[in-house]
Amino acid sequence: MTAVMLLGDIPSTDVIREAKAERVHVTPAFNGENVPHFLDLAARGLRDREAVVVLYPTWRPEAATRLIRFARGILRTDRIAAVPLALPPLALSLVADQLAFMAPHVAPGVLVSVAHRLAAGVFAGAWVNSVTKLEHVQAGIGEHVSSYLTRTGFMVSAVPWPNIHRITSAHPVAPIQFRPLDPVIVLATQQDGDADWLQSRFQPAIGAVSMTFTAHQPLSSAYWGTRKYAEFVAFSGHQQALQNVIKDTQCRRCSWCSEPTALSICPFCFMAQPQPSVAPTRQQPAAQAAAPRSAPPADGSFGPAPPQGDTGPPSAGVASPAHTSH
Repeated sequence: MTAVMLLGDIPSTDVIREAKAERVHVTPAFNGENVPHFLDLAARGLRDREAVVVLYPTWRPEAATRLIRFARGILRTDRIAAVPLALPPLALSLVADQLAFMAPHVAPGVLVSVAHRLAAGVFAGAWVNSVTKLEHVQAGIGEHVSSYLTRTGFMVSAVPWPNIHRITSAHPVAPIQFRPLDPVIVLATQQDGDADWLQSRFQPAIGAVSMTFTAHQPLSSAYWGTRKYAEFVAFSGHQQALQNVIKDTQCRRCSWCSEPTALSICPFCFMAQPQPSVAPTRQQPAAQAAAPRSAPPADGSFGPAPPQGDTGPPSAGVASPAHTSH
């Protein structure tokens, strides 16, 4: 098992009932605040489980990276892995809890590897009234000028790729070029934003079966560069969505510490991983070519497998929304 922690003032969305990542508030400046608390949590996680996986936003890395390095040194361990994710606050909160839910069912190295696939599998963005102070998605001169017009709104997409779309009556929503696997569920949080646009425009455009407004995210205003926003993250509510991510993540054992990983550098011992050799292509029998993707390849690499006697992680239970529109 693996302990999952999230550094930052990023509360849980409460969408997954069974598990939540441990939150540790970290100030942007590394001034020693909450260091003892983090060390206690990390030590307890190492004592009770195999490893500790620590997530943090790439847009606030300084204090988080120093804290993780400090913990690895003080505790004399390489079993604390750092996972930086370039996600807005609401999406980062969701992915952290998804990882906490998956943690009992996969090896620590596999968990780190699937974190990036989970981050790439959501559609995250926001309605904002202005992009003049937006830093994490690049805005052009036209968008900056439009921000000074009255009654202007923008649809900003951060993940899976950045985009800014000025909302007009003719084009209220940017073309949706990516959708998670059906059924699509949307989580939202807003502060003086256009919640009606989320429900009447964005939800039908992405084909979501529900939209749930969750608790306020304290870092959202800083991320979107405005006090008026309506943040959203769309993800798949399919009962096998998380299990499919695990099956599709092909890992190999680290040549140094033997931790399974799909990354080019082991997240625990930092050893660079050799690239797998590519065998010459040849004609295969039809039955062999149709083998499932989860079948063990012949070169000794392996995919993550659930515990013996299990068929994989159970479906993530989605809490019944208190305020849901259909």
